[in-house]
Amino acid sequence: MINHRIPALGLLLLIHFGMSSIAVGQRTDPRQNQKRLQEQMRAAAENQPQLPSDPVLLNLHKEFIAKAEKLAVEYERKKDFDKAREVYESLVRLVPKYGAAEAGLNRILANQRAQDRKLANIFANKAWQDSGVTLREGMPVQIEVKGTWTVAFETGPAGLEIPNELRPKDNRIKLGTLIGVIANSPAELTEGQPFVVSGGMSFNAKKTGRLYLRMFDINPLDNEVSLYVLIQSTFAN
Repeated sequence: MINHRIPALGLLLLIHFGMSSIAVGQRTDPRQNQKRLQEQMRAAAENQPQLPSDPVLLNLHKEFIAKAEKLAVEYERKKDFDKAREVYESLVRLVPKYGAAEAGLNRILANQRAQDRKLANIFANKAWQDSGVTLREGMPVQIEVKGTWTVAFETGPAGLEIPNELRPKDNRIKLGTLIGVIANSPAELTEGQPFVVSGGMSFNAKKTGRLYLRMFDINPLDNEVSLYVLIQSTFAN
């Protein structure tokens, strides 16, 4: 049984309006998140009215907490850490000193603090280019891509259709597509299976190794411009 205190009017307002903000994930500085959370918890601990005496409202309170916690765990399982953080923060505001919510929020903040970020500028007229990061096997990787480059025509990272005889094994790769490969040697760089790199993608690294990026083209020398690629993960040293 949950033996925490909460203002009855505040509960009704949260139930009515709070869930619409839970799904909004905003990437902010984890240190600011931690400071804001601590301030909210201190303020809540200093002013905790009694639980509502109405049995119906009390049951609604318990049901909301159970469903919100389940939602946070589901977001966390799917690695949607921004949304999970929003739900855990709402629970901590609603029920100060609720151990499960505090533990979940601490996990999320620790994960966000652990993630490294690297912005790489990948040129259209060069072959494989070192992104500057070494990915770790099994770690989640998030990638954002900005800009356009030119290969006969201007295109984004999705690229253009190419003749059948020039197509790689992965039919998603087109002329001008941004591709990547994880390699630890020149042989792996040449023989490795490249994959499509697109903005908003996320994946778990299949092995530990250096991430290389390039435009897919038989001869890239006449291509122009470059793309900016933001890589977020827990990098190997």
